[in-house]
Amino acid sequence: MTLKKWSYLFFTTFFIGGLGGLITGIAIGNTTFKNGFGDFAIGVSENILAGLMFSIIAQMGFFAYLTINYMVKSVIRSPLIWNILQGLLILVTLVDLVYLRYTFFGNSDSILPYILLPIIVLLVSIGVAYLKVRATNPSAFVATIFFMFVVTTIEWIPALRVDNIRSVVFMLVPLLLCNTWQIMQLHKLVGKEKQA
Repeated sequence: MTLKKWSYLFFTTFFIGGLGGLITGIAIGNTTFKNGFGDFAIGVSENILAGLMFSIIAQMGFFAYLTINYMVKSVIRSPLIWNILQGLLILVTLVDLVYLRYTFFGNSDSILPYILLPIIVLLVSIGVAYLKVRATNPSAFVATIFFMFVVTTIEWIPALRVDNIRSVVFMLVPLLLCNTWQIMQLHKLVGKEKQA
């Protein structure tokens, strides 16, 4: 990847993160007119800045994933074994995401709210993987789900540590947008159809 291509990916992801933060912040009510336009403008600015910060987190996670994926593929020569390991890690992440949050925050509440959001993220990950396979080839399916679900969950940990659904959603949406953009641009930037 050339410096020009990396700059393109960086700045477009940066923009998508800021836009995602703005839209999500307005949608969940992080900005209001009740104290005047000045407070609304500050709220909008805060949402954009938060989205930009989330985009940086997403980019660090993306390049960390690419590095780990490269290292593991150089050690484990069988794509089948690496896909099985990624599948197991996806399953462990799903169970932990539900169980640990319910254990810490659920008290005697129903477990259903703690299941719903991880399932939505997994379904989004599968949808992105389907689009990635259509753009490249079937070997990208498991790797894309792994990146979209496991890596996004790791990036999402700061919001998951608090029991506040608005914070959780506010961080999740820009991360998903940025990660979707990055994984869908990767094969175009490196010029390899077989890249995951």
